[in-house]
Amino acid sequence: MQTEVAIVGGGPAGLMLAIELGCRDIPCVLLEEDADPPAFPKANATSARTMEHYRRRGFSDEIRALGLPPDYPQDVVYCTQLAEYELARFRIPSRGDAARRSEAGGHASGNAGDYGSDAWPTPELPHRVQQMLIEPVLRRRAAAYPSVRLCLGQRAVAVEQDDQGVTAVVEPEGGGQAWRLEARYLVGCDGPRSLVRKSLGVAYSGQGSEQRDFFGGQMLSIYFRSRSLYEAIGKQHAWQYWAVNARQRGLLIAVDGIETFLLAVQLAPGQEPADIDAVATAHAVVGREFDFELIDRLPWVAGYTLVADRMGAGRVFLAGDAAHLFTPTGGMGYNTSIDDVVNLGWKLAAVIQGAAPPALLDSYERERRPMALRNTAFARRMADSIGNLRAGADIEAAGEAGVQARAELGRRLAVHVASEFNIPGLQLGVRYLDSPIVAAESGPAPQDDPNRYEPLALPGSRAPHAVVRGKVLFDLFGRDFTLLAFGVLPAAEREAWHGVADEYGMGLEVLEIDDAAARMLYGAERVLIRPDHHIAWRGGAGADARSPMARATGRRAEQAGSL
Repeated sequence: MQTEVAIVGGGPAGLMLAIELGCRDIPCVLLEEDADPPAFPKANATSARTMEHYRRRGFSDEIRALGLPPDYPQDVVYCTQLAEYELARFRIPSRGDAARRSEAGGHASGNAGDYGSDAWPTPELPHRVQQMLIEPVLRRRAAAYPSVRLCLGQRAVAVEQDDQGVTAVVEPEGGGQAWRLEARYLVGCDGPRSLVRKSLGVAYSGQGSEQRDFFGGQMLSIYFRSRSLYEAIGKQHAWQYWAVNARQRGLLIAVDGIETFLLAVQLAPGQEPADIDAVATAHAVVGREFDFELIDRLPWVAGYTLVADRMGAGRVFLAGDAAHLFTPTGGMGYNTSIDDVVNLGWKLAAVIQGAAPPALLDSYERERRPMALRNTAFARRMADSIGNLRAGADIEAAGEAGVQARAELGRRLAVHVASEFNIPGLQLGVRYLDSPIVAAESGPAPQDDPNRYEPLALPGSRAPHAVVRGKVLFDLFGRDFTLLAFGVLPAAEREAWHGVADEYGMGLEVLEIDDAAARMLYGAERVLIRPDHHIAWRGGAGADARSPMARATGRRAEQAGSL
């Protein structure tokens, strides 16, 4: 079989890459060894930025409709045991509140929780839903494009490349005749044990399996069903429940908000997953007995902060867990993966369609590897913050000593939870300020604060959210490049921009906006928006069109010989 892009791995990263290529009519073949979507809970937090990407492709509403019931609080709560003292609670809007906010153009609507009304300037708040529910949607969306072929139940066993292309040797997962897939480019989205990364001889660097009291070492996830657990807990519902005590720590996640749950516990040194009595452990975390039906259990290891030394070589690229491995605090692993492939997808399409030189692809690592280092470092800090938190026996004591101990621990947990979950800066503040395909502007770089986002239209930044004529500005951008023109765009200037775009063979939508507030937010009369909704350039009316477009498509890098 022959194609333009081979994608190895059909998790969220591989599927979203297929969607980004499919919407641009780029032939691609996705290889995924599992014929069926996952049936065990994995990632459970979709960031605002990922929801914006799903909105770009037209299915954020479908994702938002999944998960917990519409008015179920997506709170995070900390307790001694889940049925005992509540220590701290961080309030997060329900998906119904988030949907109403989106319908209002991203303005505060309904219960803003502890997010605040202005802290998250986006039409798409974060969403809590299990990856096992998201993947079927991504599969359907990818398969709907005629240029996308999903080869499920097929496993890549070898990858080779030369100057002309890449070849993958593929075997059916259930046995059968091996076959060859030839492509111009190949992207490894095949997880932490990536065959593709190993074929490149690329190693991970960073911290591996750090030891902590929690989220450090061997973990066990227990997926179960219970009809009486909420009654046993006896508290206002939450999305995440944390048991923080000196005897049995645990993290409980509500899967459907009705009867299915995921419990994560850490094994003691020398303990094996088979040694864990799932029922007794669940009862110890909650502090009461309740009906318990085991669905499945899965061991895993926490404590990783790893980033690949390179994110590609030649015609082969790495994305997702193949390029970076997180401890799950902050919930950024899967979301960083989506950002990877959205960045890479439009660049591959532009090169394959002849709208950009191959030098454009060198910018993928230059832009995305710093973000992987940034996000894994944040996850590590949050893992240290909660994983090394000590809870003395006095937090469960009666009397004044217990009251004071719980109050002090609650204050510390309140600081932690706001640091981990109120992160608009981390999710919306992705900036490629040092990218060679982004126009440089003088002046100090903005502070990168995970807990605070300041809308900035510096080139390299995510285009700030605005509502214009009652419509979300993002929704007016084109599929590929967009020239945002504030005020009237003279015919000669329009022709100049379209002339360069036609010469390069690149898609360009011209969007005229007459809105003073948006003009002030973007800080220029003309703004060039990339397909991933990052700003490539901004300048004045009548500015030369060729220079910013040449830079944004990698032509300047080609002339210089290398990025």
